[in-house]
Amino acid sequence: MSFYDDMAGVATELLTEFNQGSVQLKRETPGVVDPDQPWVPIEPTVETWPLNAAVRRVSQKYVDGTLIVATDNQVTFAVPAIVPAMTDTLIVDGVELAMKDLRPIPPAGTVVAYIAFVAG
Repeated sequence: MSFYDDMAGVATELLTEFNQGSVQLKRETPGVVDPDQPWVPIEPTVETWPLNAAVRRVSQKYVDGTLIVATDNQVTFAVPAIVPAMTDTLIVDGVELAMKDLRPIPPAGTVVAYIAFVAG
């Protein structure tokens, strides 16, 4: 077992202990169109996963003034059941938010947590 495998467990424990509000990861997958009936609308598949997360104002070190601004929020969450993607959204206390940026911690190797930046 590597150092980062151990750290993944520690990150999950800490983010579970300091969990704030309700944070979920939402993934919407478009439906498959029936080639015999392309006029029939297909409902997308929506899945959500609860996250152990902490939400706070963005740290000044991440503010670039263009993509990430001082009024944004930073969501730090433990590794969920699936690998998150930029096309996913976060639901924070019932409000759906698009991610501006998504960064794994650490950037290479075994991921122990993620930081997502959303509008504040």
